[in-house]
Amino acid sequence: MNTNGIIIVMLVFVCITGCSEDAVSQGGSGNAVPAPLTVIDLPENLDSPRNRNVPVTFHLPASEEPQPLVLVSHGASGTRDGLYALAAELAREGYVVMCLEHVTSNLDNIRNRMRTKGLGFKDALIDSGTDIIPRRNRPLDVSFGIDLAERMNSGEERLKGRIDLSRIALIGHSYGAYTTMVCCGVKPVDIEGDLKEPRIRLGIALSPQSASGVFFDEDSFPEVTCPFVGISGTGDNTFDLASAWERKDFFDLMPGADKHFLWLHDAGHFSFSDPSGSARKLMIPPDRDVTRVLKTVVPAFLGTYLRGEAPLDKSARDELVERSLGGKVRKIDWMAR
Repeated sequence: MNTNGIIIVMLVFVCITGCSEDAVSQGGSGNAVPAPLTVIDLPENLDSPRNRNVPVTFHLPASEEPQPLVLVSHGASGTRDGLYALAAELAREGYVVMCLEHVTSNLDNIRNRMRTKGLGFKDALIDSGTDIIPRRNRPLDVSFGIDLAERMNSGEERLKGRIDLSRIALIGHSYGAYTTMVCCGVKPVDIEGDLKEPRIRLGIALSPQSASGVFFDEDSFPEVTCPFVGISGTGDNTFDLASAWERKDFFDLMPGADKHFLWLHDAGHFSFSDPSGSARKLMIPPDRDVTRVLKTVVPAFLGTYLRGEAPLDKSARDELVERSLGGKVRKIDWMAR
């Protein structure tokens, strides 16, 4: 197994969310994101068969009528606040958003490996990256999250009757992109069994994983049947890739229609994480130009594939690109079929 590829995928998220753990809150930035109407943080949710905790945060829309569910999966060494800015925007757009935290590949886990095993930062990442437990359990966390949402939709007063469980999407970045791809039917290397989550109707992968053999190979993709979106950028490089362009592999290898690949010129791997609005803050400023793109195009995908709104024909795509451009995002190539 090529561990270098795993290491860098995890490294970039430690650099982002690891630095934010001890930083001050959003005050003083001048760019705070308005909070959604209701945020429910649930740090303790035991999946008894796996003896595993799955912390979640719900972002709720204003409507109390049943709304589609969007799950969010963070990257390696991240937290459930890693895509807070996007989650808050989607709640304002009318979606119930459920941000998951994966406890065997989150920030606390990397720090624990360093402390208990006497490892340096890089060696802790290698230790985590070669561990099959996170790879297998991340998709299972998604299935547990949907089950939890179903239970709360039936019996938890704040959520009762507010979730339409027939319309579910999953969004993930980096290791969360891996999670999204597996749940949508991409077969990971070195893992037996079926980890596909059939209740998901749309997958959106930010920095999708390639077919390089680290997470997936060229034979991993033929069973994906749901609509799928990948979003990457010209600077979205990691050591497992000869170039960032390999993140387009899924588009070439998945069968069928309703597949999209967006290529953002000058966006990097760090660009897709923005915890603005949460108690966390990046030590480097979040890439608000890329956040603007996500806030523009992601609701459009959700509207088409979860709400049955107008299809994203070339005219609609061109209009969305025009609205998204600005700052460092000087060009967007949108491939669709």
